[in-house]
Amino acid sequence: MMDWDGFNFNEPYMGEKIDKINDVILPMQYINFMKKHNGGEGDIGETWLILFPLETLQEINDDYCMDEFLPDHIVIGTNGNGELYGIDKNGDYFNVPEIIEKEYISLLGNDIEKLPDKINELWRQHSN
Repeated sequence: MMDWDGFNFNEPYMGEKIDKINDVILPMQYINFMKKHNGGEGDIGETWLILFPLETLQEINDDYCMDEFLPDHIVIGTNGNGELYGIDKNGDYFNVPEIIEKEYISLLGNDIEKLPDKINELWRQHSN
């Protein structure tokens, strides 16, 4: 089981309350995680993970035109090499290539603490 040991977190988020991006309500567990860590980046095993800071999420989602390409989904991170990670309206984490088409979504559960494990499982499946 992977944990966040190799991940370099940012400083805690101290800004204004952010509880949703577009029409996606952010899960409370994610908000609490971000208040403590506010994103960061690092090697999580099978790939690199960059979690965007909370205060940049709206701009990033606007840049990716998420409302247009994947309504009810937001981007929260990337591997920096063509893969995006996000949260859907049900509070589930997902992976989608930057091509951003619904049929390419892979669900990754609803627990931010297990996100590195779920991403690593996905990468191992794709490499087999």
